[in-house]
Amino acid sequence: MIASTLAYEKIKRIILETDDPTERKIRFLALLTSALPKEKPKPVLTGGSAIEIYLDGTLRTGDMDIVYDVTKLKKILKTWHFELGTALRSYANEDLGLAVVLVGEKLNGSYDKLTTIITDYGPVTVIGVEDLILKRLASAKFWSVVTDMEQSYLLAKSQEGKIDWEYLERQARKEDISDYLKKLKDSLKGKL
Repeated sequence: MIASTLAYEKIKRIILETDDPTERKIRFLALLTSALPKEKPKPVLTGGSAIEIYLDGTLRTGDMDIVYDVTKLKKILKTWHFELGTALRSYANEDLGLAVVLVGEKLNGSYDKLTTIITDYGPVTVIGVEDLILKRLASAKFWSVVTDMEQSYLLAKSQEGKIDWEYLERQARKEDISDYLKKLKDSLKGKL
């Protein structure tokens, strides 16, 4: 019964009306959220595609990491002609040029920090920028992923006036990445 009100051809038309890959993802997520039951929590976009949205498409990624009820997501993805991809939790629709990774049902971050984008096709819920920054700082510190430090800088610079710095500092202490948060702050101030 999920998504029975939104025919696949209509979804395909709406998504393919734009050539912009970021806008296609936003439209897909809005349609997905609108097609699912109205109870909370809503599907939440995390990972690289969330960064892509915060950076207005400056950084492009491939798939969309979505946190939501996996059973419900699989059902709607099947209805919308997505097929199981090569990765275990990955689904793709070649016609739409979209791929989805089913991350799980529990957000690794704060539900209080989520960002909701209102579109013509419905709402899109994205993990908070603070949690994305924290994840990138942790990756930079513990796995030496240099590009993740750069991404944390780009996120912080683009959203500087909207960031809850107290939350960031509190969580950075818990995750033992205060040193990397300091590096980020210094780079924002031009000290590096």
